[in-house]
Amino acid sequence: MRNVGFRVPFVSIFLIAFFILIFSRIAVADVEDLLAQINRKPAEERHKLLIENAKKEGTLTFYAGTNFRDTQEIVAGFNKHYPFIKVAFSTPGGPGVLNKVLTEHRAGAYQADVVALTGGYVPELIDKGILAKYKSPMVPFLRKGFVDADGFWPGVYAIGYTMIYNSQRVSPQEAPRRYEELLNPRWKGNMIMDVEAHDLFAGLIDLWGQDKATVFLRKLAMEQKVRFSRQSHTFMTQLVASGEHDLIVDGYMHNAVAFKERGAPIDYVVMSPTILRPPSIIAITSRSPHPHAAALFVDYHLSKEASEIMVSKQGRWAPRKDVKWMVEPEADLHVVSALEWGRKLRQLVELFNRSVGQ
Repeated sequence: MRNVGFRVPFVSIFLIAFFILIFSRIAVADVEDLLAQINRKPAEERHKLLIENAKKEGTLTFYAGTNFRDTQEIVAGFNKHYPFIKVAFSTPGGPGVLNKVLTEHRAGAYQADVVALTGGYVPELIDKGILAKYKSPMVPFLRKGFVDADGFWPGVYAIGYTMIYNSQRVSPQEAPRRYEELLNPRWKGNMIMDVEAHDLFAGLIDLWGQDKATVFLRKLAMEQKVRFSRQSHTFMTQLVASGEHDLIVDGYMHNAVAFKERGAPIDYVVMSPTILRPPSIIAITSRSPHPHAAALFVDYHLSKEASEIMVSKQGRWAPRKDVKWMVEPEADLHVVSALEWGRKLRQLVELFNRSVGQ
């Protein structure tokens, strides 16, 4: 009897888990099929169909990895075109968005229609069936590296790396033009770098191979005595501007532009190729309660108008090919792959930490 009593709950739990998995896949297929059917319509009919059904839905829920002000600007732009859709949004940041959607997924309480978050989190959401495939008609207008071939996500903005230096302590002639030049004795003890510069490291591995990138990082840490910081990139830029350090190894381009425009004594080097962090992505959830409104919202995020807002008002590197960035690198761009490195993040972090002696 004890054995029977043990097996029944076990079988029940197994069946419950099985049916949850099956129903979850059916729900994903429903949202994806609905969006795919709409996309097969001629452009004018497609847009009309989305609007008619979005009016019936009347709302959508959006979890954003960006700050409140920037998110509000995009939502306001969207509502100028679609005032009949109330956008309920929250801005918990990239990790916060991930935690919210994972919690909803485990509880079976699906609220989010659209999520925007750090690209490195995408593989986990895809593997758990949380994202629906949706290929926006705006995709052909996006830059290389901002598009997922499988249709789960497009990128909405990215951050480009640059070396930022103090222009009173470093002359333009001695400013390094390549990362390898940072191994020159001139820079020993005079550099700062994020203690979690994993995306830059991934980009260097892509360009150089793992052996060369690892040796370079180890020499930066052990021989050049680069200072690793847990402060924000904005704060590190302030330290360079104040003269506490000559240079940031993994500076952010938008910080460099903003500080220089405000008259801070800093300048920067556009690398060739310029490495971009995995783009922050936007995607429709597989259990979206309002898929028509969600499709319109994603389409607007990828519109020329939205990219112009992100570039001119927010200083972001937006996804459209027909919208120039505030600093348009003349060199090639290398976008670190969210899918590839998101799946290898644990190994990447371990290799980074070993290389710098952490």
